[in-house]
Amino acid sequence: MVLWYNLVARIAQVRLNDREDVFKWGLHQSGIFSVHSMYSALICNGHVRQNRTLWKTRIPLKIKIFMWYLHRGVVLTKDNLAKRNWHGSKKCVFCSHDETIQHLFFDCHFAKFLWRVVQYTFGLVPPTSVAQFYNDWLFCFDCKSKTQLLCGVSALC
Repeated sequence: MVLWYNLVARIAQVRLNDREDVFKWGLHQSGIFSVHSMYSALICNGHVRQNRTLWKTRIPLKIKIFMWYLHRGVVLTKDNLAKRNWHGSKKCVFCSHDETIQHLFFDCHFAKFLWRVVQYTFGLVPPTSVAQFYNDWLFCFDCKSKTQLLCGVSALC
């Protein structure tokens, strides 16, 4: 959704003057919409490249979908369930904090323990958030290592 808003913000730059209104496509020099310009904007934004690695990794489809949901921030943790009128406890099952994606996968003492095992075993500094995991941490490796690491971390998650 954020990607869409960013593209709309780049496309629809409003300038007030006395001239007749004109709609100009901001992603192409000619000002005319083309599928190619939209595709290029999506590719250059980075989200498609990040997801491409996920979808090409040789792991079960349901795990790929879960990791994609995690990346989008729509995993049904208790805070997300509460937004959908769920009336259960919002507390984490491992501790007494409210369960969010950030807490469940990175801040909970149980998650920190698992990330420390990864750190000691492979010498990797653990990620601190989903955004850092997908943007900085995972994608600083070469292609083969990235795929292996994504497969292992997917199993961990």
